[in-house]
Amino acid sequence: MSYIKSIQTAVDFIEAHLDTSIKTSDVARESAYSLFHFHRIFQAATGDTLKSYINHRRLTQAARRLLEKSTPLIQISLDYGFESQESFTRAFKRRFGVTPGRYRKEGIHYPTVYRNKFDINQLLFQEKGDLMEPEIKTKDTFKVIGLRYFGNNENNEIPQLWQEFMLRWDEVPNLANPRHSYGVCTVPENSGETQEAGMAFEYVAGREVQTFEKIPDGMVAREVPGGKFAVFTHYGPLNNLKQTIEYIYGEWTRKGEYTIRGNVDFEFYNEKFDPAGSPASELFLYIPIE
Repeated sequence: MSYIKSIQTAVDFIEAHLDTSIKTSDVARESAYSLFHFHRIFQAATGDTLKSYINHRRLTQAARRLLEKSTPLIQISLDYGFESQESFTRAFKRRFGVTPGRYRKEGIHYPTVYRNKFDINQLLFQEKGDLMEPEIKTKDTFKVIGLRYFGNNENNEIPQLWQEFMLRWDEVPNLANPRHSYGVCTVPENSGETQEAGMAFEYVAGREVQTFEKIPDGMVAREVPGGKFAVFTHYGPLNNLKQTIEYIYGEWTRKGEYTIRGNVDFEFYNEKFDPAGSPASELFLYIPIE
């Protein structure tokens, strides 16, 4: 069995047994590798150990079920392999930062924490080096109001920022388009603003507005410069976004067809983006070029 096919077989086996007892030895047997060798192959491909992947997939499915159905917590706990509601709550809080009850009460997906089913296309991408080339577009200057973070995102602060912003989503006034939101990244022009771990940057999770009147308490207003952009489409869940960004600032940049200008780029979210992280989800990365 080929390397890619063995990973696909294992992933499919796990998905079919998330609500039953899964032994890592059974997964390895399905892949036609020994447990020792397959464990290393699987972790290299997915970034997770077999045990962690299974646990995170179960917690992700449980999180979705919390929001989509009124199933009692104890039933969800048992359905996803936890011995008790207490053990489920502990594992859920470690993963999501809140209890299952609080998560259900908030009613908001945490897509950046979800562990979606591993997409075998990631391996095909790595083997073929095949990624859609960007569209070249122009965009006018626009205005955004939202919550601000400044730092290096060392502790996953940006996903936390979005979670906070979603709770205040409706406070933003004077919307230009209620279905449009942005993640605006600005690297300070003054290179003195750095941290030991590398260059710090400002990130604003916000919504596009017509004017800067009535800025809500604790939020900021930013005008994003327009111009010419290379627009990349990221498909699928956000936990794969790093791969797209590494391609943009690695292989694509090295081609030298365009020069990246300025110090501001941004993520654009519209009706094609699925916060639950479906494979059909799309978001757009705008890289300023000349």
